[in-house]
Formats: sequence, C-alpha cells, structure tokens
Amino acid sequence: MKAALGICAALVLAAGCAGTTPLPTATAQLHWRTIQLKLASYCWSPLVGQAECADSAGAEPLLHTGYLVPERTAGCQSALIEFSSEPKTFDVQLQYSTTGTTGPVASKDHTFAVDSTPGTYVYVVTGTWSQGDVGFYLPLEVIPGCE
Repeated sequence: MKAALGICAALVLAAGCAGTTPLPTATAQLHWRTIQLKLASYCWSPLVGQAECADSAGAEPLLHTGYLVPERTAGCQSALIEFSSEPKTFDVQLQYSTTGTTGPVASKDHTFAVDSTPGTYVYVVTGTWSQGDVGFYLPLEVIPGCE
C-alpha cells in the first residue's frame, strides 16, 4: 500500500513539474506590416485537469474604450495570420463593421480577404489547439484605394 501511495505521489509531482503550455500568440501580416493581435475570449487548459476561461467584451465597446485601436490600411488585400504554435483549426468572424455587415469570413491556409469598403472592421480570429480555443482581435480602418 505504501508503495502504491509513493508511486501515486510521484506521478502527481511529475505532472505538476512538467510545466504548463502557455496561451498562444498571433500576428497578422498585411503586405509588409506585422500586427500583433490582442487576446479575445479563450478557454485554455495549461495542465490536465485545469482550465482557465475568459470572456471578452464585444468589439464595439472595446473600440470606444481604446483597448482596440484599428490599424489603417487600404482594402484590396489579404491578411495572413501566424500563430506561435500551429492550431488544429482556424476560423475568422467579422464581429464589427461600420457598414453593419458581420458574420463568418471565408479563409484558407490562415489567409482571408480584408473588406475593401472604407470603414472600421474588427475581425476575430480563433484557433483551436488540444489545450483549448483562443480568439484574437484584428481591428482595421480601411481607407479608400489599394496598396
């Protein structure tokens, strides 16, 4: 019995010492610029049996408070999203636009087309890993013209 308890304690200590998997980070490539994306809602399990979740406010209040500051860019381009670790799945949603359009955005190979109509847009890019789902904000101010 003592041997079994000793093995059990060793397994618990080993699991606790194995380290945690940190939240991933993400950037967007728009032509030659790299934009660091801000964290949105997430649910992440850095260790087995532990999870931490956080819900973010919506895009519109975050724009008004200044937490999200749109990057100025011309339309007619694509955004390439790069993650610090490769997600199993990738999804893009247009969460806010001054034109009133919102919803899913077609993407392929971590790339999607940026709306070309002038205005403010907030895209939410979500990756899924074995540890959980993490969303990131990409706020853009699209100006007339193409780069």
